[in-house]
Amino acid sequence: IEFRNCVIAAGSRSMELPGLPDDERVIDSTAALELADIPKRLLVVGGGIIGLEVAAMYSSLGSAISVVELTDQLIPGCDPDLVKPLHKYVESRYEAIMLSTKVASAEAGDDGIRVEFEGENAPQAQTYDKVLVAVGRRANGDQLDLDKAGVNVDDRGEIAVDAQRRTNVAHIY
Repeated sequence: IEFRNCVIAAGSRSMELPGLPDDERVIDSTAALELADIPKRLLVVGGGIIGLEVAAMYSSLGSAISVVELTDQLIPGCDPDLVKPLHKYVESRYEAIMLSTKVASAEAGDDGIRVEFEGENAPQAQTYDKVLVAVGRRANGDQLDLDKAGVNVDDRGEIAVDAQRRTNVAHIY
């Protein structure tokens, strides 16, 4: 393929957590928008914007929501004073908000996904109908074989660009 200029617009994909079962009940945010049924109990792994958006949607549809977040607040990186009112609002509506907690293991069973937690205030193992993994996104630059065009892609799939959004190859943006 020959071209004068090229724009790379590869997008991103949901990050995966190692150790989760390969099961249709473990979903990402895209699959969460395509569910054929409403889970009775939904665990949202990741208390960021995407996880909380999906949680709000399913809560409105009747799911009992639990959120597990590795950091000490919802929406990590956001001003804590802005997060406090949101936390108070969702805390009264959700089954659980587990901060400073991580998923230690998960196992698929006939009755759902059994999840064990680790952390100072980690609850006992729980079983959920669905588990949404919303721990961030990963750039798709590493999916395109851009090295064949001489474009540098780092180990996170990100493409370094200058102020004009040029890659290390001057006519590829």
